Amino acid sequence: MDFSSVGQMEETYSDNPSLSERPSKRSRKFTDLAFAALGRVIYFLKTRKVRDMNDQACKDLQVLWEELEKFKFDMAWLDPHVQSALGIKSYVEKAVEVEKLKDNVAAVELESGRLKAKLIAARANLDMERNLLKTKGFEERDLDSELGCGSWRP
Repeated sequence: MDFSSVGQMEETYSDNPSLSERPSKRSRKFTDLAFAALGRVIYFLKTRKVRDMNDQACKDLQVLWEELEKFKFDMAWLDPHVQSALGIKSYVEKAVEVEKLKDNVAAVELESGRLKAKLIAARANLDMERNLLKTKGFEERDLDSELGCGSWRP
């Protein structure tokens, strides 16, 4: 057994004193296996992060939980934590999608800023060209107007 989680086990036992009472009906080996299974579930919950809960991690936790349930411990205190961890996968997927959408929004805002700057430059160019043409004597006319009599003057 990995002893790096001994502190976590002590914390768990102090919070749930019924765990440390050894059932007299059970063999020492059975009890050791049961506590090892409990330790694996607690270690999993204490060492994993929300972002780690992908399909494989959920399957691993489900296997550990089912293994622990076979020992018939009263796990009412641990069940909400396990169920929450098992249900977190959809949350993680949505959070990843939100991050992608935020990145897309940032990219579109950046592109929008570039296009606005380009539009401002084009308008400035247009104004300069109009002024240049006016100084050369050209007048602005409607290019869609008729060429017929009286509607257009040279």
